[in-house]
This record gives sequence, structure tokens and C-alpha cells, in this order.
Amino acid sequence: MSDYFRHYGYIEPGKQIRYSCNKGGMGTCEPVGMIVLDAWMPCPPGHVSNGWTFDFPVRYVEVPGASVERVVHEGDQAVVNLLIEAAKGLEKDGCRLIFADCGYFGRYQKEVAAAVEIPVYMSSVIQVPWITVSLKSDQSLGLICAYGPGLTYDLFEACGVSKQNFERCVIVGASAECPEFNKLTQEEAGEFDGEKVRDELVQLAVKTKKEHPEIGAFLMECTDIPPYTAAIQEAVNLPIFDATTMVKFLCNTVTQRHYGGFI
Repeated sequence: MSDYFRHYGYIEPGKQIRYSCNKGGMGTCEPVGMIVLDAWMPCPPGHVSNGWTFDFPVRYVEVPGASVERVVHEGDQAVVNLLIEAAKGLEKDGCRLIFADCGYFGRYQKEVAAAVEIPVYMSSVIQVPWITVSLKSDQSLGLICAYGPGLTYDLFEACGVSKQNFERCVIVGASAECPEFNKLTQEEAGEFDGEKVRDELVQLAVKTKKEHPEIGAFLMECTDIPPYTAAIQEAVNLPIFDATTMVKFLCNTVTQRHYGGFI
């Protein structure tokens, strides 16, 4: 058990509480901790690494060494110790939930979750089981990611997804088909056209739905995609899940319960 007590909205009368403080001497009040890639990444509103996306405070911690190449392309297991250290720091700082700003961090879900005493959700892929259970048995889940070859079953398995549910996913890599979007995956600073990215992703989703009419919902695995999901949903007219839907649901309804069920 952790030495630190963090309440989920309520403190038992007379409870002796040991708490951690930041350097300023004030108790940390961010309910959500976000582990961030060591990478250049534009984060417009809607991205989980943009604080304006949420109506609650988020504590961000960039993990030096957790680069796009090591996490996304290589799946380097040596990164896991860096992530555990970051997660423990967020836990000590008082966060009640831990997320990550790249779906490929899901490879390390089991190890990071086992290292702390608070819930950990390292990838939006964690949503796959409860999305697929809502679909008809003959429907598929369209899953748009950044790098298709890297989204293998081992990542799904680490996130608690069965082989059966994995096989119901139609996985499409955006980087291979969307040149403007592909700029977002580069290791160094650059420029991109947000309108072009939006249009590319909309066209990719429409194409995927046309080629797979059995798709009953979409999951945007990449955290660079949520800023454009409103446009995608308008085009495909299907339920759209992403990293922001997961973070908002879990923070607003699980860790901050209020009388009457309203925030």
C-alpha cells in the first residue's frame, strides 16, 4: 500500500492524513497525471497534452528518453523504467489517475500499473473491450492510428484486449496515407497545416468506412487525432472514441463523484 492517502472527494472525519507537497509548499491538486513523450509535438486544443482540452487540472511530466523512435517504432522495453519513475512521481504528487499522451505507451501498461497504487491508463486501446461489446456481433471497430505496423497484438494484450476483440478491429495507419499528418511524427520541430491534417483524416475515415461497411464505431488511437474528431464524426456519422473521451469520462465520473451525480 502507498504511504500517501489521496481522497476521492471525501475525507473520513478524524482521519489522520499524510500528504505530499510540491516545492511551493502547497498540496498538489491535479487529479490527472499525464506522461508525455520526449518529442516535438504540436498540441492544439483537443490534444491530451493541451491543458485547455479539459475542464480539470492536469499535471504533465515529459519523460526524457521516451522518444517517438523508441516508443512507437521500436517498442524499446528499456523505456519502462523511465515510465515507472515518472508514474511514481505523479502518484507522490497527489494525482489520482495516470494517462499517457501516446497510444503506443500501451506496451508498458502492465508494468506501470503494477508499480503504483492508483489507476493507470497508458493507451486509448484500453477502451476496445467496452466499445466492441456495444456493437452487433457482425460489426467491426475502425481503429485509426499513426503507425500501423507498430500496433500489434502484444500492445492490445498488454491493455487487456482479447485476441477475439483484436481481430474485430480494422486498423489503419494514418502516417502511410496522410503526408501532412505524417509531419506530426517527426523527431524535430517543424510546421504543419492543421486544415490539411483535418481533411486528410476525414478522407481516411470516409475511405475506411466505405471499404469496411461493417464498421459500427471508430476509435482514434493516436492522441494527435482528437482535435479533428468532430469533423470526422460529421463525415462518417458514427460514434467516435479517442484518448480525450477516456480521460474525461474517468476523471469527471470516477475520481470526482458528487452528490446527485453532477459536477
